[in-house]
Amino acid sequence: MIKFFRKFRQKFISEGNIGKYFKYAIGEIILVVIGILIALQINNWNNNNQLRVLERKYLTEIKNSLESDLPDIQFNLDFNESRLKSNEIILQYMNREIIYSDSLKFHFGNLIYTTRTLVNDGAFETLKSRGLEIITNDSLRQNIISLYSFSVHNLVDFETQDDHRFQFELFVPAVSKALNIETVWESAEPIDRQRLLDNYQFKNAITMNIHIRKYMLSLYRELKISVEKCIREINIELKK
Repeated sequence: MIKFFRKFRQKFISEGNIGKYFKYAIGEIILVVIGILIALQINNWNNNNQLRVLERKYLTEIKNSLESDLPDIQFNLDFNESRLKSNEIILQYMNREIIYSDSLKFHFGNLIYTTRTLVNDGAFETLKSRGLEIITNDSLRQNIISLYSFSVHNLVDFETQDDHRFQFELFVPAVSKALNIETVWESAEPIDRQRLLDNYQFKNAITMNIHIRKYMLSLYRELKISVEKCIREINIELKK
């Protein structure tokens, strides 16, 4: 092709037709530029197509991770709700609002411990290392970032830094001193019922635990809503 164009240029020069030569040269330059632009466009299209394939891959992996997290979130919700109910019933007993009965043994045994959140964030961390901008939907990208960087981080931070410390440094020791624990989460009873009713340290510990259980429940409910929302939005994006 280059030899073909060169023959025309040489012909115009040999004929002394400078005007046609320059017109032809300009036309040839334009053709070359158009060819370069087309090649660049094709290259950009290929790159964009590869990025979209990667985007779908990461979104699918994140969706699968979130779906696998839901059972753990529900377990932690149920666990905290059960602890909350037992603590509230025992506080009623401490406040002399209800009388002692054998049914309280379960709730005395069900007072202690907390949850440990296990988040499957490997897909998100991989996406971060690759570049979050690969997700073209701005709203979806921001929701995913907010989910992992705020909702999950806030819950795990409070759970490990505050709730675990309260449980093992204050609440479990207070319960262990006041109760004869037969089976954790199943059965326990006061070592001395009358002294227990006057044990304000024990009562205050239960009051604080109720507050923490309610806060943990609010964090888990918010997390569940955020996870389910992200799953729905990812499904919509994948169907496009």
